[in-house]
Amino acid sequence: MTNISIYYVFYGLMQGITEFIPISSSGHLNIIEIFVKNLESRNYLYETSAHFASLMALLLYLLANKHFSKSNIKAYWKILIFATVPAILLGFIIKFYDVTYISLELIGYTSIGGAILLYVSDKEKKLKLKIKNKSTKFILAGFFQCLAFLPGFSRAGSCIIAFRLFGEDRKYSSIYSLYMGIPIICLSFFSNIKEFDNFIVDKNLSLIFVSTFFAAYFTISVFIKFINKIGFTPFVIYRILIGLFILAYVY
Repeated sequence: MTNISIYYVFYGLMQGITEFIPISSSGHLNIIEIFVKNLESRNYLYETSAHFASLMALLLYLLANKHFSKSNIKAYWKILIFATVPAILLGFIIKFYDVTYISLELIGYTSIGGAILLYVSDKEKKLKLKIKNKSTKFILAGFFQCLAFLPGFSRAGSCIIAFRLFGEDRKYSSIYSLYMGIPIICLSFFSNIKEFDNFIVDKNLSLIFVSTFFAAYFTISVFIKFINKIGFTPFVIYRILIGLFILAYVY
């Protein structure tokens, strides 16, 4: 395997591992592109392939674990549509103004800021909000999800923070973040793919897809199975360390 091929496999593995846990896939991919490719803008071709693989892995996991029962679909499909509206509106604004700037400094700060919010939402019982209505929880989590437009913050992390603040346990906060990932990843995929006049699947995109798919499925399975036991503290520590490393490098 050539060095170029290794890069695409690594890119896919990084996307698959980080997409559904609270450490930010976009932030990690941005770091790779800045350090390895010297880019300071998003690579929509790579992202599109990686997002499609992530979506397939997520749907397969949910199907295999019986989350697509008729009762479950009936209970959540309308809620997920309403919960996605804030991200759609903000995403439209960002697309309209063509905001694609990537900054290592911003990723460093959002990584640390997200870590602090994750820790507080997980540990501070006094800050829990007593919300009984599940629809309200999801819609409010939809506003939190908008934080993921900041490189390095994490879509999964923003949703988990919201659900933990609203009184859900670690496992269900993580599962609900997966549910919310379905429409947002779909939108991300379709909004990116329409940018291309010709979308040709070559060896490099295939490497990204395959490595992302298997890494994402494995990570989701392990994460959901053990999150109640391990908690979010390891992710908090990791985020702070990588944030400090980035800021030390920048300054």
